[in-house]
Amino acid sequence: MELVELQNIWQDYDKKLSENTRINREILKLILTEKPKKRVTRIKIKAALWIFSPVLFVSLLLILNVQFNISTRFFIGLSLFLPVYIINYLWDIRYFKLICEIDFTKPVLTIKKVITELEKYKIKTTKIKYLLMPLAMIGFLLMIIHKVTIQLDFFSLIPIILIVMVFFSSMYFTFKYSIYEQYKKLNKDIDEIEKLERDL
Repeated sequence: MELVELQNIWQDYDKKLSENTRINREILKLILTEKPKKRVTRIKIKAALWIFSPVLFVSLLLILNVQFNISTRFFIGLSLFLPVYIINYLWDIRYFKLICEIDFTKPVLTIKKVITELEKYKIKTTKIKYLLMPLAMIGFLLMIIHKVTIQLDFFSLIPIILIVMVFFSSMYFTFKYSIYEQYKKLNKDIDEIEKLERDL
């Protein structure tokens, strides 16, 4: 009788211990999931701001009171600027939709697949954006410049040199730090969750 009671108590204790271990693992998983959720929320906010970029761009033009000279140069500039801007805008909307597809209630492998697809998409579109950006900049300059008076001396080349330097440094930092680091940290957080799930 005592042995049976002892065995029952032991089994109850074992069940409670297993249940406590399961609950602790679930709590740990929730804690580990918080970090990538915050990262994804930050990425989502940045992507949402890019969706509102046309409003910000038009507001900036109105604040600075940029005057357009309707001429052949304006329409050439518009034909260079507008397609690049529209393509970038559509890519930003698609990127935002991809970010919204990340659901942390799904299995980790599904989340990793979505994040990998998102990272590839962002890298590909950003590379193409940087290739198209000089066209958009030339187009915008053609729209706002009323009269071309370029002298090939050092002082008139300084603004062009600065624009080129800022453009290439922006490209370097975007690829070196912004995109790769962002997704590297996110993938590391997801790997921790995957490791925990494998241990279960």
